[in-house]
Amino acid sequence: MGARLRLALVPADPRQALRQLADERGESLSALSRLIDRSPGYLARFINEGRPAALTSDNHQRLCTYLGAGEFGLGIRDIWVPRT
Repeated sequence: MGARLRLALVPADPRQALRQLADERGESLSALSRLIDRSPGYLARFINEGRPAALTSDNHQRLCTYLGAGEFGLGIRDIWVPRT
């Protein structure tokens, strides 16, 4: 038989996707914050309070790589739309 294609649905909201991936892999948000050279509460504020509004492209990529999430594993970071 041929190989089966397994699709993993990622939540559209990057905050929800990050929370889900961290939980699935048993990672704490404070440890992930330190991984991207931020204060321990940085990602908790990102998820719970919406601050900052978006992760930088570098932080987004580092988290995707570390969590094994692939390029779009934490949602799509739209770098073509200027921030206002």
